[in-house]
Amino acid sequence: MRKSQRQIWLLSTLFFSVGCEQTAPPAPALATIEHPTAIMKAELQSAIVQLKGGVAPRLADGVFSTGSSLLIEQTSNLAGPLESPIYVTNKESVARFELQKRGDLCVLYFPKTQNYVPLEHVKCRPTYSAEK
Repeated sequence: MRKSQRQIWLLSTLFFSVGCEQTAPPAPALATIEHPTAIMKAELQSAIVQLKGGVAPRLADGVFSTGSSLLIEQTSNLAGPLESPIYVTNKESVARFELQKRGDLCVLYFPKTQNYVPLEHVKCRPTYSAEK
């Protein structure tokens, strides 16, 4: 191979290897919902069931409107000696979820399993980066 051919080959290899680099997806950003609706709340309940299992939890009407984290605590209701309820919890019964903006999508992220569910009807806005 002549010197000029070798230079062209090296330059084209360099050009194509740089041009074909993958760009990293944008980092997830913690997010909030400005105007929550009943449809958004129902979609969030469904996403929680997909991520954690169990039954759909009751959520406040303003869920994720003031913060990007949601803690759900499962309690056991036991009857006490006078038939008054005793609520029993432990730290394993608390599930934490985050609302995140990933590119154009809003997602519900479950850090315990590192899984997330894209949310079609939830409109959210980023608050700050979720990178740690």
